[in-house]
Amino acid sequence: MRLFTGILIALLVLSFSGVAAAAEKKPGVPPVQYGTRGNLDCTSARTITCGETVSGDNSNGVNNVDHYSCSGWTESGPEEVWVLNLPGPDCWIVSVDIDPSGCDLDVFFLASCDEADCIDYGDSGFVTECLLPGTYYIVVDGYNGAECSYTLNVECETCECPEIPCCPTPFHCHIFDFNQSSNNYFSMACGGQPVWGWGMDQECIPAVACDGVQVTSILGTYLNSDYPSDAGEIAVIGPIFLDYCCWCMELCHFYDIEDRWDGGNVKISTDGGSTWQLITPAGGYDDTANDDCSCVPGEPVFTGWSGVFVRDCFDLTGYTGRQIWIGFFFGSDGSFEYCGWYPKWVKFGGYEPSATERSSWGSIKSQYR
Repeated sequence: MRLFTGILIALLVLSFSGVAAAAEKKPGVPPVQYGTRGNLDCTSARTITCGETVSGDNSNGVNNVDHYSCSGWTESGPEEVWVLNLPGPDCWIVSVDIDPSGCDLDVFFLASCDEADCIDYGDSGFVTECLLPGTYYIVVDGYNGAECSYTLNVECETCECPEIPCCPTPFHCHIFDFNQSSNNYFSMACGGQPVWGWGMDQECIPAVACDGVQVTSILGTYLNSDYPSDAGEIAVIGPIFLDYCCWCMELCHFYDIEDRWDGGNVKISTDGGSTWQLITPAGGYDDTANDDCSCVPGEPVFTGWSGVFVRDCFDLTGYTGRQIWIGFFFGSDGSFEYCGWYPKWVKFGGYEPSATERSSWGSIKSQYR
């Protein structure tokens, strides 16, 4: 009896160890530390639409990305990229299924062409949460170098859009457009080298900003060159009086910043810059700055590469009826310089005074990333 029990236990141990070994292939571990953002190449991305099943082969791709921010898996196979456009005004739940032919492929769903913007993933598929309309990327990659042909299916269903307390600005009470002037911005020290300037940059920024506006002048960190190491300075605009219809702030900006190590954020002051409070855009910041970063250590920041000029909006309802200053806080660590941060305009507004209620995010989400 003891011999039988011992054999049974041994078989159970072997069985469970086999299960554990299989599970170790793709462990559920926290996201790994991946390299420089923006390695993914989307220039040859193929289009896929909701309700479509397509055929692909990742062996024809290149291996630029080994890890994605939402996964701890090692993806050293070639990538094949698909672009999916979700139309407005509806929001969408997206189901993705992949069927590879004879190898271990995984599929990733990204909010942009950037492996750091991973939303969901799976080795056979996944179902996303409710998504705003816009452009998304589906990447097929090979686990541990795998490459083969596959079929990919995408299905979409509408969902109730999330409420986000911010809005477009059909009624503007204040506009700070750096095409027009420096808007009397001024600088304040915050523990590092000075960086902010106003003028034309022909080295780093795209020629066209939000709404197709040509860039002639801009507020930026070290125009026409990279920002320095150990940078730390604040660019301030104001004072601005916010009446009850000026509760929304829109920022159009571009940035190319060393990911996580350097960054910038937006703060608000009601006492001329003696004290500051961080304000957060509707879509959130990209990441948290490293503790070695001057000016904004350990704080939520815009960081990495925005790719193009992007729009962010901030809800300022807590400051209506008051005079405020807006501060662009920027800092870097002791090595590796990048282009920097470039606010194009800042607009304050909301709805006409006769408006009785704000729009839900469902009707305005397409205007913000």
